[in-house]
Amino acid sequence: MTTSDTTPVDKFVAASRSSGEIWGLHCKDGWVICDSAIYEETDVMPFWSTREAAAVHCVDEWEDFAPVAIPLEEFIEDWLVDLAHDAVMLGPDWGDDLSGEEVEPNDLVSKFLVETV
Repeated sequence: MTTSDTTPVDKFVAASRSSGEIWGLHCKDGWVICDSAIYEETDVMPFWSTREAAAVHCVDEWEDFAPVAIPLEEFIEDWLVDLAHDAVMLGPDWGDDLSGEEVEPNDLVSKFLVETV
C-alpha cells in the first residue's frame, strides 16, 4: 500500500511540471555526472526542479558549474531517451549532501506522462 505522502520523485515531477523546466549543472567541460552510490559502474546525472536547489551544489569540486534550465518537453522527449540509451540513472532533487533516489530514465518518463489526479 502507498501512503498519502508523496515521494521526493513525485515532488520533483510536480514541481517540474509546474515550472515547465528542469535544472542541471553545466560548465565548459559538460554536465555534472556522478558515480552511483547503489549500482557498480553506473553513472547518475543529478537534476533539480528549481534553480535555487541546483545552485546549492556549485561549490567545491563543482564550483565551475552553473545551473542551466532545460525545457521540460525537451527533457522528456530528448534527454530521458538519450540517458536511457546510455544507461545513465537520474538523481532527481538530490539534497545538499548529494543523496537521494536514483531513478531509471524510463521510470521518470512514466511519471511525467501520467496525468495528475
